[in-house]
Amino acid sequence: MNESGHFEHTIADAVSFSGIGLHSGASVSMRLLPAPAGCGVLFRRTDLDNFEIPAIGRNVAKVSYATSLMRKGVLIQTTEHLLSALIGLGVDNVIVEVDNLELPILDGSALPYVEAFRSIGLKTQRRRREYLRILKSLEVREGDKFIGVYPGDGYSVSYKIDFPTPIGRQGFVVDLATRDYAAQIAPARTFGFKEDEEMLRNMACAQRPATLRR
Repeated sequence: MNESGHFEHTIADAVSFSGIGLHSGASVSMRLLPAPAGCGVLFRRTDLDNFEIPAIGRNVAKVSYATSLMRKGVLIQTTEHLLSALIGLGVDNVIVEVDNLELPILDGSALPYVEAFRSIGLKTQRRRREYLRILKSLEVREGDKFIGVYPGDGYSVSYKIDFPTPIGRQGFVVDLATRDYAAQIAPARTFGFKEDEEMLRNMACAQRPATLRR
């Protein structure tokens, strides 16, 4: 890792996106702004008097078919692709202005964010990053599903899925310390099965097909 990798980063300029929320079906406009060191990722609902929701663990509301954040009853839905792109490219601080309750789905992946960040560039800030060091193994299990974190020298992720065909059983290993995120993770797209459509709609999910409008 070069010296700049030890310091926090923000985006070098503002960038805007617009589109449709996958689960709400609502039109949404979103703007990402450079943020000061130490800010973290801060969502701002411009339609609700700029109400702010920091992207921190205690604000995670639910992770069923989307990662949602909530603070004092105010919700931000489907944040996972943006948050993935931010951590994947090493963006520590950014303000996310959004005028509805859900982020636009874009093409169903994190790649549009990665391309935008590379286009505008990143800015190194004068604050050193803080890191978590895993000292002992930790696992959480639910039925036949589990997630675990283990001590290691790098930043390796191993993932396995088992779905009906044509997805099937697949496995994937990537070392994010080698900067493989953009090529190996970002293009991965949200998928669903036709037979689950009615169930998802009854859960107020997948109200509109994904569209891209930039």
